[in-house]
Amino acid sequence: MTTRVAITGVGLVTALGTTREENWQRMLAGDCGIRPTTLFDTAGYRSQVAAEVDIDAVDEGTTPLERRRRSRSDRIGLRAASEALTDAGVLDMVDSGVDRSRVGVFLGAGTADLLRNEDFYRSWITKGLGRTRRSDLWNHFPSTPVDVIAGAFGFEGPRACIVAACASSTIAIGRGAEAIRSGRADVALVGGTDALSRLTYTGFNLLRLMDPAPCRPFDRNRAGMNIGEGAGILVLERLDRARARGARIYAELAGHAVACEAFHPTAPEPEGKPVAAIVTMALQDAGINVDEVQHVNAHGTATTQNDAAEARGFRRVFGDRAARIPVTSIKSMIGHCLGASGAVEAAALALTIARGAIPPTIHHSEVDDECRLDIVANEARDERVRCGVSTSLGFGGNDAAVVMRQV
Repeated sequence: MTTRVAITGVGLVTALGTTREENWQRMLAGDCGIRPTTLFDTAGYRSQVAAEVDIDAVDEGTTPLERRRRSRSDRIGLRAASEALTDAGVLDMVDSGVDRSRVGVFLGAGTADLLRNEDFYRSWITKGLGRTRRSDLWNHFPSTPVDVIAGAFGFEGPRACIVAACASSTIAIGRGAEAIRSGRADVALVGGTDALSRLTYTGFNLLRLMDPAPCRPFDRNRAGMNIGEGAGILVLERLDRARARGARIYAELAGHAVACEAFHPTAPEPEGKPVAAIVTMALQDAGINVDEVQHVNAHGTATTQNDAAEARGFRRVFGDRAARIPVTSIKSMIGHCLGASGAVEAAALALTIARGAIPPTIHHSEVDDECRLDIVANEARDERVRCGVSTSLGFGGNDAAVVMRQV
């Protein structure tokens, strides 16, 4: 019998807020965190907006030394991790005897400290190597948030950093679930954290994938994505243990899947076959029939190709029901958080299942004929969801999905 996995803690940091509840309430209100970019100069760019995190709020209670030694991505991730651990009562479990070597950390990542690395390079070129700061290079590796978070709480269990473009943190959630299922960990801290940088911002602008205005997923007039940053962290543990200790359970992480389209470095396979395949595999892993799915938190980047391919994939999986299954893309409010996007969206799905409300896809005026789905447009929808799917479709053809259900 497969071990069932429970989600007992949720932490969220996005452009909408630095706590789970602030994010959730503003998502349900349809607030937009996409605003003019302030982190670096965007003069001359096609798009000059982004979904920036309030880093001052993230840094509350930290010391200057901690802020200097930790990257922006570290700090955002640590804030979300602390919230998730407190929410689940994990630190109390550790104090009462849970072995720290049985607590794992599995995160998806992307740019890590690239923003400061860029500052280092600019100083080197303009002022010379002697005028640079070594601290701008300390957290160069994408894996540093995993080590920073594990070190901050003294967790000594299995850990991994997944770097697979936009599917990174969804894959990391699956890795953590497997650690629980296999008995390698009693608790797994999973999800992802990522931060803005000039490189990613410039790259997506050069690909002409960025909308100058806040993005419009699945809309007929969509013109591209917006870059965001943030962190989504979940606490996973065995369902029977969570029940035995009286933990609040948001949802069961019932299944997951990962695969590669092997189609194109930046473009999705247009007919949606890989999307259908990844959702089908995740449902099979969960032992859930396709007819049981009642909601999809879509990847929904608002690029012309992605949205059309994803919609076709959903129609392949759900058939005629695809027109009646509520679909949303919260990227319309928080931007595309890159390596953290899947985790933020998985957190939103867990909250949807626990609380019976689906956040909206804002800026939506007219459904594209190629994206003929039941888009939760502009206003949240009160709806009891017993089973839902979250999809992540990354560059390089990296695709992943998770399935959650009510317990």
